[in-house]
Amino acid sequence: MKAVNVLLFERFTTMDALGPAEALSRALDDGRKCYEIEYFSATGGLVGSSTNAKIWTRKLSEIAKFDVLLVPGGFAARELAHEGEFIAALGELARRHEYVITVCTGSCLLAKTGLLDDIEATSNKLSWQWAILEAPSVRWVRAARWCVSGKFYTSSGVSAGIDEALGFIADMHGRDEAQRIARTMEYVYNSDKNAELF
Repeated sequence: MKAVNVLLFERFTTMDALGPAEALSRALDDGRKCYEIEYFSATGGLVGSSTNAKIWTRKLSEIAKFDVLLVPGGFAARELAHEGEFIAALGELARRHEYVITVCTGSCLLAKTGLLDDIEATSNKLSWQWAILEAPSVRWVRAARWCVSGKFYTSSGVSAGIDEALGFIADMHGRDEAQRIARTMEYVYNSDKNAELF
């Protein structure tokens, strides 16, 4: 079973993290779960979300498997984008993981590491001007629900992260599996990554 390591920080947007985590947790291969969801933060302990949900996290140093890194966004990303220690840690993690999935302004955090320079990415459309000003070296794609550039998956805001996670599942395990998961979640899957819904 592969690990999905969710990187949390104070005031992350709840659905950015938990929506994709829910979809990924349901992926099956021959009846066996594909992904184990783990939660981490810079210091470990309880981390509060935008809706005041408290999630217990382990320290980044405790990550044992570097399969999939999931990075949510939120208004707190605007502050974190300028915290050098956090960005350095994120860059190291992103380099080590096989795949990196960012949701909403989580793409801006990843962009600050330099790993998205000169490649396509997208972000929350309501924070679009901030995103492109913060990371002008990224080839930002506005007309996209999510983008795939090698191992990097970036999505538009909030609920787009679920579509992105289902798109990742479709890429890894087939479209039928993504559609099956969408049905089990009673979720209307927007399967066109190039669709700009807003």
